[in-house]
Amino acid sequence: MKRVIVFPMVLFLGILGCVSPRTVSPSSTEVVQTEIRQALEKFSGLASRGDMAAFMSQFDDRADILLVGSDKGEVFKGRAAMEGWLRLLLKGNRFSWQMDRVDISHHGETAWAFVEGKMVVKDTVGKLRFSAPYRFSAVMVKRGDGWVWRLFHGSTPAKE
Repeated sequence: MKRVIVFPMVLFLGILGCVSPRTVSPSSTEVVQTEIRQALEKFSGLASRGDMAAFMSQFDDRADILLVGSDKGEVFKGRAAMEGWLRLLLKGNRFSWQMDRVDISHHGETAWAFVEGKMVVKDTVGKLRFSAPYRFSAVMVKRGDGWVWRLFHGSTPAKE
């Protein structure tokens, strides 16, 4: 009878001894969400500095990237079209976004984000021109160690 009880107990303790405590590592979802948040902050920071080359480096190099602004006619497909419009826009303005709400989701090497908050526009010396409610959505793809934009779609919400 003792052998019947002792064997399972020894087996249990042997298995328990082989299992070491594990440090909890962040899930892939948490890692991606952190990376996307960092990419959003970097995007805002580069726009606020007006560094066109660095800002454009945040977009994918494919021909079908798309930027949709909040005004009628602000639809730009491809790097050349986007860069031409952004150069005019950033010539006398610096943009940044206050991100009050950020929703992020991903599947594999593709992620999308919805951001709600304010767009802050300053002149080139940092004087505030205006701040207004703003929303944007993004589709991003993983390239190397980082995430780049495939789609930016901004909008100014109607009075709520």
